[in-house]
Amino acid sequence: MGTALQAYRRYRELADRGEFGRVGEVLDENWIENCPGLTGWTLGLDIALANLQAGFGQAFSGLQVTEHEVVEDGGALVIRGQNSAVHTGRFLGIEPTGRRVSWEYLDMYRAGPDGRLNWHFLATDWNLVRLQLLGQAPDLPATPTRRAVQAELARQHDQAAALTRLARSSRAPRAGRPPTRT
Repeated sequence: MGTALQAYRRYRELADRGEFGRVGEVLDENWIENCPGLTGWTLGLDIALANLQAGFGQAFSGLQVTEHEVVEDGGALVIRGQNSAVHTGRFLGIEPTGRRVSWEYLDMYRAGPDGRLNWHFLATDWNLVRLQLLGQAPDLPATPTRRAVQAELARQHDQAAALTRLARSSRAPRAGRPPTRT
C-alpha cells in the first residue's frame, strides 16, 4: 500500500467516526477539490469540509461504500466504487424522502510530498441521484448487460408519441362533418 492509499484509508477511518477535526493529519489544509455538478473547484480543507457537512454529510445516513477498483501509481490514487445511503436530509433541493439510493463514483486523489492528500476530484451522476430521490430513476443495468437502454427508451418514447397522435386524431372532427358536441 502506497502513500496515497494509506492516507486515504486513514481519512476514511476518521470520517467514518465523525472525527473531522483530525482529518488534517492526512489531508492538506490547501486541499483542492472538485465535485462537478455539486461544488465546482474549491480551495481549502475548511471549505471542502463545510461543503461536505452542509450538503452530502447531512443529507444521507447509513452510508455503505463498496470499492470496485483501486489503482495507485506513485502519489496518485483512483477509486471506482458505489455508495448507498438513506436520504434523511435536504439534498439537491429535495426534502428527505427516506429512500435508500445508490450511485457509482470515480474518486481521484493526489498526495503531496509530505504524504498528505492535497487534491481530489469526485465524478458521479448527481442527476441520477436526484431522479432516485424523486422516484423517477430509469431502469439501468447494474452489471454489464447486452441491453441497448437508449434504444429501448427511444422506442418507448416513439410508442407513447404514436398513441398520443392516435388519441388526438380520434377526437378531431372528420373532413366534411361538423364537430359533435357533448
